[in-house]
Amino acid sequence: MSIITIKYTFVMKNKLLTVVILSMFVSGCGGGGGVGGGVGDGGGGSFALVKSDDETTEYNNQYGLGNINASTMYVGGYSGSGVTVAVIDTGVDIDHPDLVNNIATGGYDYVDDDSDASPSGQGAAMSHGTHVAGIIASMKNNIGMHGIAYNAKILPLRAGNSDGALAYSSISNSIDRSITQGAKVINASFGGYSIPVSMADKWKLAHNNDIITVHAAGNSSGVNPLLSASLPFYSGYENLSSTLVAVVATDSSNNITWYSNRCGIAKNWCMAAPGDNIYSTVAVDDNNYNGNYGTMSGTSMADPHVSGAAAVLRSMWPSKTAAQIVTILYDTATDLGATGIDDIYGRGLLNLANAYTAQGVLTLYTSSGNNYALDDSSLVQSSILGDSLTHSLEIAVFDKYKRDYYFNLSNIVQDLTTFSMADELSYSDSRVSVDVEPGVRFFGDYDKDSVQFDNDYKDLTLSFAHNQNPTQVFAFNDQTTVSGVSSQYSLYSDSYLSKVNNASIVNVTRDGDIITSIGVIYGYTDFNNEHPINGMNFSTMSELNDDLSLIVQVSRLNERDTFLSNSFSGAFKTGAASTNLINLIVKNKVSDNLNLITQYSKGRTSVDTINDSVVSNLSDIETEGYSASLVKSGLGINNGTLFATFKQPLRGNTGDITLSMADGLNLDDTISFTDRNIRLSPTGTEHQLTLGYSTDYSNDTAVTVLLNRRDNPNHSATANAENAAMIKMVKRF
Repeated sequence: MSIITIKYTFVMKNKLLTVVILSMFVSGCGGGGGVGGGVGDGGGGSFALVKSDDETTEYNNQYGLGNINASTMYVGGYSGSGVTVAVIDTGVDIDHPDLVNNIATGGYDYVDDDSDASPSGQGAAMSHGTHVAGIIASMKNNIGMHGIAYNAKILPLRAGNSDGALAYSSISNSIDRSITQGAKVINASFGGYSIPVSMADKWKLAHNNDIITVHAAGNSSGVNPLLSASLPFYSGYENLSSTLVAVVATDSSNNITWYSNRCGIAKNWCMAAPGDNIYSTVAVDDNNYNGNYGTMSGTSMADPHVSGAAAVLRSMWPSKTAAQIVTILYDTATDLGATGIDDIYGRGLLNLANAYTAQGVLTLYTSSGNNYALDDSSLVQSSILGDSLTHSLEIAVFDKYKRDYYFNLSNIVQDLTTFSMADELSYSDSRVSVDVEPGVRFFGDYDKDSVQFDNDYKDLTLSFAHNQNPTQVFAFNDQTTVSGVSSQYSLYSDSYLSKVNNASIVNVTRDGDIITSIGVIYGYTDFNNEHPINGMNFSTMSELNDDLSLIVQVSRLNERDTFLSNSFSGAFKTGAASTNLINLIVKNKVSDNLNLITQYSKGRTSVDTINDSVVSNLSDIETEGYSASLVKSGLGINNGTLFATFKQPLRGNTGDITLSMADGLNLDDTISFTDRNIRLSPTGTEHQLTLGYSTDYSNDTAVTVLLNRRDNPNHSATANAENAAMIKMVKRF
């Protein structure tokens, strides 16, 4: 015969009562010495958080829920569904109105040897198991209180009688049944000075079956927990430290209770949870209580807080092992007492807000297995694609524990900075043109640090340009803007070539009835000179008659890691892109000093994808844009220029992008992927109307007046129309 000493501490009828039970154990197998000596001196009876609407009266009736920040999980919709928690105790009232729907099938009474695991007979510990079960998984039904994992199932295993006496054999059989019934967590709100090797090995068996076991530290103010909570301290049981959790009790102020054993030698696998004056369910027919609820205290009450938390986390991430879930609970606990892991609170106070919140750097995975930091991944889109990427698509991102969270893709879509009327106010027309010598001309804009040299040789002109408008250079220096007005608001500047920034150009022009040119260009698609682009252009200009001319530009542009100035980085990066395009410019002299200038641009872009990207496919993208301008010169004060321009900026018309997006974890902890197809066609079409007048009011003063309206800005059907007006006077010194 062996003896196990069990202690339960709880409040009954407003009096603190400690019950010491001596339990007789008859061994069913020979031998079986104890594991070491008893080390305890008593028995153990984070893509911002928001306040949850789930902080109901039920929630607030059990203060422990608030102390461990349980409501944060409920905001995410998690409450333990699909997880079974085995409660090895004095029985659970399976017909309790706050538990009845959360009782799993397969429970057992090892005291009376039947399938009804409800407590039987009056006694001081009759409601102990029911109270523990309520803390874990009492229902959320607007009655009484609710458990931490209020949608989990309780597997009731009665191993002790109503006086609190538990037999070793009943505990061992209960562990076996927990395994066969698929429990993911075992709550052990009991303990003793010593246990036989056979029962210690049962806890090892639970560990080997990927079960988290949660053990009360005991209630004798000892420096160390009870032996079952300290098992990993002993030789042969060290591995249990990854799945066995010892729990000490704190009060409503998060201080260790006077009666709780400390973490001591178990500090590396020990944590704290509320255990003082905890309100929970009690057996309906328990004469010790009036009603179906009561208050108890002890590490027995702290223990199920951790069990419930483990159940919720296992429900949220069923692919995670017991050891991984326990690590998360430890790492996210609130540090109490001495800094770091200490002898009193061990890892700290259970904190479900932290445990639920993503930890560390959030990561995006590609179907090839590579991963990228979310902060390093972005979708910077040009106005050509408009709002086509701002769809409400969710992609799974992963924290440092490889837990999946869901992130709306639109949160990393950024729009390239667009030019505004406010920018126009600061624009200064500093263009100059100088004939250096016969056959040599200089063009420049000292505000833009742009230069161009043209050198004539017979019927050829060799041009070198830097930071000049490529459209203008390849259009035989035909003026694209009105004096005093930037290229953003006049004539036909919006073409593919105009998207090249900081451009360096070499161009050769041949004069004749049809003027031709061929040139090369190198520059960047961004203003930070990070994304290079190069290309070739062939242009012709024909005088169709005295009043009509046609410029044809045929180009090929090659982008290294962008496409149409769209820059995808990190997990979304793309390969090289090439655009074949044509740009037509027709100038028609309507009358003296009145010209109609029309432009039409069309292109087709092919984009390479790379193996380690979320972007798995990009079809060819067809784009187009057009403009029409009426320009009247020699009008008003000092022969100013009046113009009106109607534009459709370059817009994607056809094309598709396929994203191979992570959508969660499989049960084997691998990542599942789903292909999502996005049409690269904006919801709207931008139209822009500009009216302007510019004149040199005097030799040293220029005046510019602009009116501008944009409908569906950036090709977004939901964007409000923009109206802007500007009057600017520039004084030259």
